Amino acid sequence: MTPRPHLPAEPGEPAAPGSLIVVEDDDILMRRGIDHYAPSAQGHVMEAAKALEDFRLGHGPGALESAEASADRAITTFQVRTGERDVAAWQIAVTFMVELRAARYSADRMPVFDPAPPVPSLFTSVSPMRLERISHEGYTRILDAGRGLDRARRSGKELDIVRTQHAIGEAARLLHDELDGLSLPLWVLICRFCAETYGENLRLRRSLGRAGTG
Repeated sequence: MTPRPHLPAEPGEPAAPGSLIVVEDDDILMRRGIDHYAPSAQGHVMEAAKALEDFRLGHGPGALESAEASADRAITTFQVRTGERDVAAWQIAVTFMVELRAARYSADRMPVFDPAPPVPSLFTSVSPMRLERISHEGYTRILDAGRGLDRARRSGKELDIVRTQHAIGEAARLLHDELDGLSLPLWVLICRFCAETYGENLRLRRSLGRAGTG
């Protein structure tokens, strides 16, 4: 018997077998966010980001261990709350989420001289399992979307919103091509979360007079 082709889920259906993510056909920015499904995981991301900043401020290896532990809790919670359990994909996504959030704390300084987490930390810059190495184009599209959100907030123009949503969708498609252990609708929510975080970082940097540095 010829196997039936896998058909994309329809709106209202689970994004993938076993997934708790519900497919929505609204505009991307109008859909339920990742925080709707896993608010406590978002809290763990924020805890990890603060601990990572503490490490970068010279508070020692204990701060890095705390960042790693909070990131691990975020990964586990996202797996449970979304029903999608690809560990490697979540490690890559959560590491990027934490790094983006942590950048908010360094908005008032040049972080180039901060201590670098050593191998095998999730946060070491030389890891091949970083989102920007898995898909540099996807990474760039997330940053484009963050800039678009920041621009749309200031301009109020519908075109900026449309371009931003397109960038989020493209980023999700590119990352799903490389990491299909998470469904495309879930990658859309992850990329939207990251774009929103980056957009807020830009707003903060601008308020501190450093808008062009990030």
